[in-house]
Amino acid sequence: MVAGKSISKTRTVRTQLSEVVVHLRQIQSAVVVAVAALRQQNCEIDEDIATVLQRSVADRIEDQIERLEVAMQVVSNTNHKR
Repeated sequence: MVAGKSISKTRTVRTQLSEVVVHLRQIQSAVVVAVAALRQQNCEIDEDIATVLQRSVADRIEDQIERLEVAMQVVSNTNHKR
């Protein structure tokens, strides 16, 4: 019975992490669209803002997504070892 509860908790954690990844990807997509729109306007200050958004937001979101995906893999591997 304890093993069943552990597997259930593992799936719940993995599901929650997966949902966070989906939300981060949606946010990242919005930032990428904003960056493209700013660059399309072809104004010097817009280009600077686009660069800041890309480096400070989109790139950092990607870093967090990668970390969450590693955590999801660890959770999955832990579940398979039991």
